[in-house]
Amino acid sequence: MDLLLSILGISIVIFFVLSMTNGVKKYVKIKPVLWLASKHKIFGMTAASLALIHFVVAIINDSLRLTGLLTLIALLLTGAFGMMFYKLKNKKFYILHRIMGPITFVFMIIHIILNTTT
Repeated sequence: MDLLLSILGISIVIFFVLSMTNGVKKYVKIKPVLWLASKHKIFGMTAASLALIHFVVAIINDSLRLTGLLTLIALLLTGAFGMMFYKLKNKKFYILHRIMGPITFVFMIIHIILNTTT
């Protein structure tokens, strides 16, 4: 189960970082980066889905951590604000989505650091 948790965790980070390419598309005109940026929603939803699976496996494995729970909440809020902006076209949700992205990334880093030392 520990291996499964690790694989899921690494996959979450990969898809989250891939979704972050959307933030650089107006500064970079490299075709592969623009293609990755065009898949922003798919990468974000994949990261959130894998995070939920990671959460369930952690509960089953009796290894749920507070940092992981906070990271999951931040990731789900990031996705929820993004979906609300997409559906409602309210700029407040876009701003919240853009704020929560880096916060989620910081939570991920903290979660990874604290789990590799124990």
